Amino acid sequence: MPQVLLAFIILFVGAALLRASNLLDRSHAERLAALVFSISLPATILVSLDEIQFTDEAWKLPLAACFVTLPMLVVAWQLSQLLHLPRPSRGGFLLGTGCINSIYFAYPVILATFGDEGLARAVLFDLGQTTLTLTLLYGLALWHGTGSIHAGSAMQRFIAASPLWALIGILVLKLFGLHLPIWLRELLIPIHMTTTPLASLVLGLSIRLSGQGNLRLAALGVLVRMGMGVVLGFIAAEVLHLAGVERAVVILVAGMPSAVTAVIFAAETGLDEELVASIVGLSVGAGMALLLWVPQLAIWLAG
Repeated sequence: MPQVLLAFIILFVGAALLRASNLLDRSHAERLAALVFSISLPATILVSLDEIQFTDEAWKLPLAACFVTLPMLVVAWQLSQLLHLPRPSRGGFLLGTGCINSIYFAYPVILATFGDEGLARAVLFDLGQTTLTLTLLYGLALWHGTGSIHAGSAMQRFIAASPLWALIGILVLKLFGLHLPIWLRELLIPIHMTTTPLASLVLGLSIRLSGQGNLRLAALGVLVRMGMGVVLGFIAAEVLHLAGVERAVVILVAGMPSAVTAVIFAAETGLDEELVASIVGLSVGAGMALLLWVPQLAIWLAG
């Protein structure tokens, strides 16, 4: 196992123990998450994409996210109908299965496994996923929820997101064949290096299981999010004729745990927050348990 991935696991377990012992709580996770999202993640995007040469088929990666998430939402919707879930639980089930944990799980894992080349592909995949998360998924949360939050806040979140502007900035530079100035790259690299350790701490501090009556439903949500995600990742890779690192990244990211963002959306819109938190917690735990096999799986998928 790569040392970076091992460090990721150790930091996650340490943070989870601090959360379990009540020495740190959700507020600490939220502050760390804001730091990662606003500062270290934009630096990671800029540094990782700066030296990568994109092919003419780079557009396939954001499209792959649509091929994964949209069918998953259809299946999750059908399951929620068959189970006769109340409206807030149905919305929570859709959120928990539709949101992919890119920033705090997929990015560190892909970076540790494939380096900057793989991370650049994961960022492009996440361009499609983030667009769906802040539009379709957030809209579904509003439609199912009981909260009074204004729908326009989704677009405001999207436009104001610093990772989005970092991505736009570096793509514009690459469009004109330019690179980051050396002084800026040297300034950003130390910040970029904090993304993985901070993300592992955020995950550990965020994980929690609640609502014992929801655990079976949450386990079903994890099976859909991760198990079906891998299947849809394979299908997307075949349909789009992806190979090598791109193929491996799409399949691996498609099977990642549920995002902490789902809990935030559930709380804001009045969905079944306990169900969503249980899906996120169980999926992150399952993801950490499977990390031992990720390097071997990644090599096989890329081959």
